[in-house]
Amino acid sequence: MYILKKVNFVMLISLLPLSVEAATYRWIDAKGKTHYSNSIPASDSQLGYEELNKNGIIIKTIISAKKNRQIKELAKIRKEQKELTAKRKKEQALKEEKDISLLSLYSSEDEIVSAYNSKLRQSQLTIDLLKSRHKKQSDLLASLETKLDRSKVIKHRRTLGKQIDETLDNLTIYQQAITENVVENDRVREEFKKTLNHFKKLVAKVMLSK
Repeated sequence: MYILKKVNFVMLISLLPLSVEAATYRWIDAKGKTHYSNSIPASDSQLGYEELNKNGIIIKTIISAKKNRQIKELAKIRKEQKELTAKRKKEQALKEEKDISLLSLYSSEDEIVSAYNSKLRQSQLTIDLLKSRHKKQSDLLASLETKLDRSKVIKHRRTLGKQIDETLDNLTIYQQAITENVVENDRVREEFKKTLNHFKKLVAKVMLSK
């Protein structure tokens, strides 16, 4: 009986298709079946595999191409999340710094109103000056064009033509400057509203915290 059991055990070992000790690779195919072999079919190599030593111990693991893509995608997502978190922290720190600066720059709403009114008055004076110069150039252009229509002397007409061209260039420059200053004036007005409202909120928040 003992001899029979011993024989059966030996036969069982010998019937293994490829012992773990003799195999170099282990992998699972697309159907979920595990394989042991000294070589891997090209069709299965992309599925990932494990490299074994002569004792059947894993010494190297190669992940599948699909899993490798998933890992890279996950790493990319984590990196983007980390960068976004860092950006938000930086923005929050900058916002807090600006809030502190605003509270230290103005002690009351009246100071803000006074400061921005001064900016707006100066801006409007610049716009009015540019418009005045633009009008003078427009009047000059009309005068030059009238003279050109009446002049019959070629040399005189050439001189008038050059003066008209210069006047047109000046008109373009003044008009562009007027437009830029009007846009800037509107920006300052909008900034004034936002700054005043934000200052009120900050003051209220400080009062609540006391």
